[in-house]
Amino acid sequence: MKRIVFTFPVLLLVFTNILLNCASVEKSEKIRKDLDLQGHRGARGLKPENTWPAFEEAIKYKMVTLELDTVLTKDKRVVIHHDSDTNPNICQNPDGSEIKKQSLYELSLSDLQKLDCGSKQNSAFPKQIPVPGTKLLSLEEFFEKTLAHEKKTKEVYYFNIETKFPDDGSASDLIVKEHTEALVKIIEKYKLAERTTIQSFDLRTLPIVQKLNVKIKTSALFVPTYFQGFMMTIGFGNSYRSAIINKSNMVKANVISPYFLYVTKGFVKEAHDFKMEVIPWTVNSEKETKRLIDCGVDGIISDYPDMLDTVVRKK
Repeated sequence: MKRIVFTFPVLLLVFTNILLNCASVEKSEKIRKDLDLQGHRGARGLKPENTWPAFEEAIKYKMVTLELDTVLTKDKRVVIHHDSDTNPNICQNPDGSEIKKQSLYELSLSDLQKLDCGSKQNSAFPKQIPVPGTKLLSLEEFFEKTLAHEKKTKEVYYFNIETKFPDDGSASDLIVKEHTEALVKIIEKYKLAERTTIQSFDLRTLPIVQKLNVKIKTSALFVPTYFQGFMMTIGFGNSYRSAIINKSNMVKANVISPYFLYVTKGFVKEAHDFKMEVIPWTVNSEKETKRLIDCGVDGIISDYPDMLDTVVRKK
């Protein structure tokens, strides 16, 4: 998912406006019985993102759902990776030298699995502990490891899998179709359709999933522009909120998953009226987590599963 940064004065307006919105509307009934706690990219705030050590952290803190990103490689394999290009900020060559930014569509899975994606600490997450030598996973390898853990512990996990494409919107209909079909095929291979949600900012993904397997849930992701974010902070954002709910309803999404700034009690109620769950991202503070629970969300996605475990289960 994408990252948005607001200055302190804007954030102050954000929380003031959101708190007022959450206080002014009667909270609707949640669609889910229990809150869906999701570790973002496994547990990006604690271990290298989208790697097995990060997913182990999410499991350690009893997340309900493991959230991850996927890209289709040159050899049509599904690799767990956030960007459609290699990222020199989080991966390096085995000898420690810097990698070049390169499209994953030009690299095979074996090429990517030569990289060390655990030695570099993400400076945005001071609590993140590097795990040198960590390799990227194919989706099949991820499922094998998770199911082996489930067999050993008798625990059961759910999966929220994002399809990632170039940020410039250049992905062709064919690439979207091939990626989505490959994803669904793997999910069906491991008989995990009823435990899986496929999410995307590219809403072309969702109807393909629904046509291929109705047991797989679909989730529509949204991020505001800076202008939209500012307008929402000063109380003029309800049209933006309604617009994304309508878009999600048009593609028959089971879940609407917006940047947390969108979420108010009114937003949640409107989404619930369309029988859609509301699961915002990326929620990394105790205060915001508590606010969203009060707004009636059905789940929360966070870089810090340890924080979710403490705040939600304590509450």
